[in-house]
Amino acid sequence: MLNNSDFVSIHAYLCSDGYVVRNLKTQKQKYYRIALRNTNVVLLKDFQNKFYKIFKLKPIIYRNEVCRVSSKKLYFWFLQYGSFYSNEWKLPKLNKNNLKFWLRSYFDCEAWVMCRKAKDRDIGLQCINEKGIYSI
Repeated sequence: MLNNSDFVSIHAYLCSDGYVVRNLKTQKQKYYRIALRNTNVVLLKDFQNKFYKIFKLKPIIYRNEVCRVSSKKLYFWFLQYGSFYSNEWKLPKLNKNNLKFWLRSYFDCEAWVMCRKAKDRDIGLQCINEKGIYSI
């Protein structure tokens, strides 16, 4: 799947502002969720559309701040691509073409731009995962 640009984007979204989680095993009610949490509706819709194209399952956008789908099968399937916890994800090995899709989706969620007139211009990236940032 890491040769599919839509999946690569989904992977980056999940590494940045997403999650692949399940509830505690001790809880009676079980859930398995894959989601992107962001306040940018364009990004939520992009995640939703790409997810549907690949998995034929359409995540639901809630309150314009999270796009979520529940699936036990997909939860376990995603785990083969590593952890999606913010301090544990790793940049997958990608060819140059797919790397640009991963970077775009990741930077869309985690980067910022600042321009101070007559001083400087900055593009920054903020993340708790130091190893992940250095791998980029």
